[in-house]
Amino acid sequence: MFNQFWHDIWITLFVILIIIGIFAGQGLVIGLGMMGMLVAGISWLWNKLSLEEVTYERTISQPRVFMGEETTLSISVTNRKPVPLSRLEIEDELPEEVLIEDADVGASANPNSNVLRHSTSMSWYERIKWDYTVKSNHRGFYRIGPARMESGDLFGFFNSRRRASDNDYLLVYPRVVPLPELGMPAARPLGETRGGISIFEDPSRPSGIREYQVGDPMKTVDWKVSAKMQQLQVRTFEPSSTFTVILVVVVETTARSWEGYSPVNLERVITASASIASYASEMQYSLGLFSNGTPILADRPMKVPAARNVEQLTVILEALATIRPLPIGPMAPQLTQYARQFPLGVTLVITVALINDDLQQAIADLRRQGYKLVVVFVGDKECPQLPDGVLVYDLKEHFDRLEMSSEFGPR
Repeated sequence: MFNQFWHDIWITLFVILIIIGIFAGQGLVIGLGMMGMLVAGISWLWNKLSLEEVTYERTISQPRVFMGEETTLSISVTNRKPVPLSRLEIEDELPEEVLIEDADVGASANPNSNVLRHSTSMSWYERIKWDYTVKSNHRGFYRIGPARMESGDLFGFFNSRRRASDNDYLLVYPRVVPLPELGMPAARPLGETRGGISIFEDPSRPSGIREYQVGDPMKTVDWKVSAKMQQLQVRTFEPSSTFTVILVVVVETTARSWEGYSPVNLERVITASASIASYASEMQYSLGLFSNGTPILADRPMKVPAARNVEQLTVILEALATIRPLPIGPMAPQLTQYARQFPLGVTLVITVALINDDLQQAIADLRRQGYKLVVVFVGDKECPQLPDGVLVYDLKEHFDRLEMSSEFGPR
């Protein structure tokens, strides 16, 4: 606005000179005014053409990376016309979490954003390219862009601005570390095998009816047959060697919702979950996920049905990468309700940084119903006492040690 004001002043001045020259009969003054208007006209036309046929391209070599990895951001600008650009200013929006080496990065007017700046001149039909190394030290799903270009005429009378490109996206998976580094044994960390063989009843393969025995899950009771025989009867199933793991990711990291969340504890939960998911995928287990966190583009609890295929780990890691820091609600009632949909023989691996009384009770109820439970506690407080039969890994000291040695943790 300031520059445009002075541009208008100069043009007005040239018009006044012409008028004065006409009334005063001074050809020199008229000529000076006409030359000024001619320059202004040329400047106006140059400005109108300045950003025509100028293309801006942004490319990310690896749009999906793990925390700690690097990728390359390539930016190219091409002037596809016979009119040179005396100046070209480009600003590209970046999230604060995206770190670019050896670049002109400054603060943005938008919150939690920076701008990547380029300032150059271009001759006709010229192409300029910049390559940058991007460091991915924070998990998440990040938008890069939009970019905006500004140019003008040779004399600086006029400016043109336009949006240069659409957005690109960078997905940073959470950190995945070997289980021993987390303090969990690499061999049978989930206690899933007995005698070296994984055998469970497959609900898709019914085999018959038998009398109810103490400890049988109530979901297996056949109520119609029980009514006829006047005695509880349960359905039986053929054994299956398929092992199913449901990752229960508890996003709650503070006792009260209005306290916000603990970034350190949240990253501990996400990292432990991602590492266990990687292990389960290597063992070719059927893997699913349930969390009271929400994905970026949704407002409902995050659920990934159990499956055993090569894409499942990628789906789980993408879900963990984009999980929001605040829960949609307490985990305890959601876990109790959703547990009815878990397949028989499933092992629930609960990664959690804060176990309140309600969640402690929910875990005890699930154990009484016959579920196999593994609790991976990563909080900075002491892990409360949990019922017998629940396999507990208290990883507080392991995470403390790794974070103090700067080998691990949110950066």
